[in-house]
Amino acid sequence: MPAPKFLSALPKPVLFGLYGAIGGLLGALLLGEPIMLALGPKQATAPTPAAPEPRLAVSASDKLQIYQGGTNKLLVQIARDAFDDDVTVRVEGLPAGVTAHEAVIPAGKTAGEVELRAAFATRAGLGVDHKSLKVIASARAGGTKEVTETTSFALTPLVSAPPEADIVFVLDVTGSMQKQIDGLKDGIGTFANDLREAKVDARFGCIAFRDLTEGEPSQILKFRGSQFTDDASAFSNEVARLRARGGGDDPESSLEAIIEAAGYDFRKGATRSLILITDAPPRRDGVSVRAAADALTTKKIDLLHLVINSPGRAQYREVQLGAIGVPAEKGTDRGKEFSLDRTANESATFTNVLLPEMTKAIIAAAEAKPAARPELAKQDVAKPELKTVKAVQSDQTFDASSSGQLVLAVGAWTGAIAGLVCLFLLGGQHHYLRGGLPSVGGAVAGLAGGLVVGVVGGAAGQGLFLLAPGNEALTVVFQLLSWALLGGLAGAGLSIFVPNLKTGYGLMGGALGGAVGAIGYILVTAAAGAQLGRLAGGLALGLCIGLMVAVVEAAFRRAWLEVRYGPREVITVNLGAEPVKVGGDARACTVWARGAADVALRYFIRDGKVICTDVPAREEFAVSAGDTRAAGNVIVVVRTGSGAEAPPAAAPRPIPPVPKTQPVAKAQSSDNDVLPLPALPAPPSFAQSTNPHPAPVSAPSARPSSPPAPAPVRNPDACPTCGRKTPGRSGSRYCVVCDQTY
Repeated sequence: MPAPKFLSALPKPVLFGLYGAIGGLLGALLLGEPIMLALGPKQATAPTPAAPEPRLAVSASDKLQIYQGGTNKLLVQIARDAFDDDVTVRVEGLPAGVTAHEAVIPAGKTAGEVELRAAFATRAGLGVDHKSLKVIASARAGGTKEVTETTSFALTPLVSAPPEADIVFVLDVTGSMQKQIDGLKDGIGTFANDLREAKVDARFGCIAFRDLTEGEPSQILKFRGSQFTDDASAFSNEVARLRARGGGDDPESSLEAIIEAAGYDFRKGATRSLILITDAPPRRDGVSVRAAADALTTKKIDLLHLVINSPGRAQYREVQLGAIGVPAEKGTDRGKEFSLDRTANESATFTNVLLPEMTKAIIAAAEAKPAARPELAKQDVAKPELKTVKAVQSDQTFDASSSGQLVLAVGAWTGAIAGLVCLFLLGGQHHYLRGGLPSVGGAVAGLAGGLVVGVVGGAAGQGLFLLAPGNEALTVVFQLLSWALLGGLAGAGLSIFVPNLKTGYGLMGGALGGAVGAIGYILVTAAAGAQLGRLAGGLALGLCIGLMVAVVEAAFRRAWLEVRYGPREVITVNLGAEPVKVGGDARACTVWARGAADVALRYFIRDGKVICTDVPAREEFAVSAGDTRAAGNVIVVVRTGSGAEAPPAAAPRPIPPVPKTQPVAKAQSSDNDVLPLPALPAPPSFAQSTNPHPAPVSAPSARPSSPPAPAPVRNPDACPTCGRKTPGRSGSRYCVVCDQTY
């Protein structure tokens, strides 16, 4: 019985691959994983870098002016590192008559204002710069550590260097906007004079827009080829050329115009202001509100003033607040909103009311603008270098200092898998040939042998694998070599239990199996992780070793026996110098045949020929491909690489029983010559043995009596039973005819 009934039709390579796969999977699951858990080093983890020290940076306007009896706000910006707590800001060193209240910049915010107030009575230092006034920002990081940073600024009561302001009017020039065009034309002179008197160095620009979907592109006003001018008359003349017309439906391309205006050529230190003037909402099929807000942030626009009415207010406010990044209640500090409805009847309202209000907002922003944003120097936290290694059967990394422990763990892991693979393949081989399980001693030997080759192969493979740290290509190559080494040693060990399988062939089959198993492991590990990869690796290793050993066994055989138990139950056994015995004694025979003599047939190869010994009949003869004989419940067919059918068999040479009265010895002759023996009638052929009514065999006629011949001298190298000369040492010679050692 070559295998359980439901597996009996499988080819031998598939059957043995299945046996190996079961052994490999059980070895990995029941033994390998617990071994790795118990013996394997802890997975390497990068040490946690030291927590960075909390730091603070602060910057403020470099210059600020303040009038007697007036107030002004000092804009302060901060940057935090490694903490996010409230920051208190105070000013020290103020001249007499000038006071400042502390300001608190709450957690999550990066800007605040310190309000300075000058008394009416003060005249100290009028017109004189008070330099190096200290702005001190402090916080208690995490509630424990005090963090302080200082910057300075210059305060000039009533006198200051003029700040810079670049202002772009984003002007709707569709059909309903003529009064606003005229108001801007007429009022720009007063607007410019007010800024000049406030010591603000102002420049003006204008972009006129309508509706892009109506084929009406925006128009950038140019002043002697430049986008900006500080000449109010030149600006007024260019605006006077604009005429309100077109626009199509109500929504206009206002957001596109805002984005285009943000790209103007602003001066580096100037306050950048946009003033949107429109009575229509933005188009919903144009650019998004988010895109417009992002453009203002990217171009560092400081102020977006809105001269609008109700349609589109929500979208424009979202652009204003989204770009500036401040809460709604603080939005007016970074951009004003003016009602366009106040200018609906006359342009003078725009000239005399709205422009002066914008002037104040622009002056305040220009005076409060910091010279530079605060920047924290890059703080590098050195990460300790961690040298790691990988295991041959895992994608995890381990500390390089535990390489010895890793080699031990991998050797034990592979030993467990190889032990069960060898045990299952040995059991499968025994069941395949003899229909039962191996003895306890045989099972222990197979398991122990697998453990030894697994530990040696795994440890050696891991040591080889450690030679390729950090090189992906070499890692894969050494992984394949490592598993091939393990498989080759396991295959070489299995060759001991497979009849007439040369050790070299077993080594080659096992190595191929190990390499293919490694490929399966690498693919599964990449897709499912290390643990599932190890289980799949054990299964693939056993499957491929069993499969490849059986394939190599079949590929390189020259002659073999085909043993038939039934129409679909056939096994094959390689022939070689080692005799293959067929009979009813499962312990003494290679192939078990129920109902046959203890040893019925014996096959081996001698001088390139297949020799068959019919043990009960004591006959030995050469057979060729196709020779068929029965032994108990099996049919044995000789097969060779040529596949040719056997020619008609010649009469076998009889080997009669040896008389017990005196020993039979060979004369000095060649290895295969024996002394003449009395002829016996030939036993029936295989065909005759199956005849239920064989013809009777006549007894031989009696010979005339004669004096006994003198006993020949016994050859010390000859078999004491049949007289065949067998080379070897006394006590270790084996006679294949008599099946005994002498």
